[in-house]
Amino acid sequence: MSTFAGWALALSLEGVRLRAVPTGKAADSRRTRVLDAVEAVFEPLARLLVSHGVSSPEVESLLRAVFVHEAVRTDASRGKRPNVSRVSLVTGVDRPEVARILKGPPRVDSELEARRHRVNRVLAGWYSDRDFVDGKRPQLLLIKAKERKKPTFWGLARRYAPGVYPGLILSELIRVGAVERLRDDRVKVRMRRYRAGEFSDETLREIGSRARSLLQTLISNATGADWPRVFGAVETVDVDPKFLPLIRKMFADRSEAMLLGLQEELKSSRWRGARSTGQRTRVGLTVFSHEDGREEYASNETTKGTDSLPERRHKRRRSPKSRH
Repeated sequence: MSTFAGWALALSLEGVRLRAVPTGKAADSRRTRVLDAVEAVFEPLARLLVSHGVSSPEVESLLRAVFVHEAVRTDASRGKRPNVSRVSLVTGVDRPEVARILKGPPRVDSELEARRHRVNRVLAGWYSDRDFVDGKRPQLLLIKAKERKKPTFWGLARRYAPGVYPGLILSELIRVGAVERLRDDRVKVRMRRYRAGEFSDETLREIGSRARSLLQTLISNATGADWPRVFGAVETVDVDPKFLPLIRKMFADRSEAMLLGLQEELKSSRWRGARSTGQRTRVGLTVFSHEDGREEYASNETTKGTDSLPERRHKRRRSPKSRH
C-alpha cells in the first residue's frame, strides 16, 4: 500500500479581486472545471456535515443565503447599489427569496425545521409527541409489537421518517449512541439530536477560518493578483506507510521551528502603521500537511508534477515588473 504525503504553506490576506470570465463554449468549459474544483472541496465538507447530523436541505439553504450576500458584497465593491433583480439574475435565486435573505445575515432557512434530517425528526418526535412521551420524559419503547395501538419504535420511525426502513434508523441511532437497546427488547433514547461525531466549537471555528483563508489565497492567485500570496507544496506519491511516523515528525519539527521564528518577527513594532488611518490587514502564514491513499490521490489529481515551489518563486520575481 502506498500513501501520498505532502506539506504545504499558504499566506493569507483578507479580500479577493474578481474578474470577468469567458462566454460561450469557453465559459461552459470553465464552469465545468469550477464545478470539478468545488466538488473536491465539498467532499470533506460533506463528511463533516453528515457526521454532525446536518441535512442536505439545511446546507442548500445556507449556500443560497451565502450566494446572495456575496453577490451584494461584490456589487458594493464595484460601487453598485444592491439590486434584488440583478442579484436574482446572477445567483439563480428567485427575487422574493433574495429579498427575504437580505433581511438578515446568512443562515439556514428557519422553515426547514419541518424538513430536518430524518433521523433528527425521529428523535424530536420521541421527545415531543404525546404518543411517545410519558409525562415529560420519552418512553421506553418496544422495538415492535403486534398491537398497532401500542407505542413502538417502529411506529415512531414510520410516523416521522416515512419511506425509510425503521430498522436502518434504529441501527444508526444505536451505532452513534443516541439510542440504547435494553435486554427486554425495548429501546431508550439518550440524545435529542443525531450526531455521528462531534468537534468542539473551537475546532469548528478553526476549520472554517483556515479553510476560508486557504481558498482566498488560491482564488486570489488564480485571479491574477499584482503580488501573488505565498503558496507552495512539496510532496511525494509513493511513500511506504511504515515511514509515515518519521515523515510526520519531520514535518512537525521543521514547520514548528519556522513558524516560531516568523511569529517573533511579526510581533515587531515596525509593521505597525499610523493608527490614525484606521486601516488594518490580517496577514499570516499557515502550514499544514496532507495524506491520501494512493487510489484516492489518483482519483483527485488535477495537476502534473509534485513540487509547486519553483513556479511560485518564479511568479514572485516577475510580479514587480508587471506593475511598471
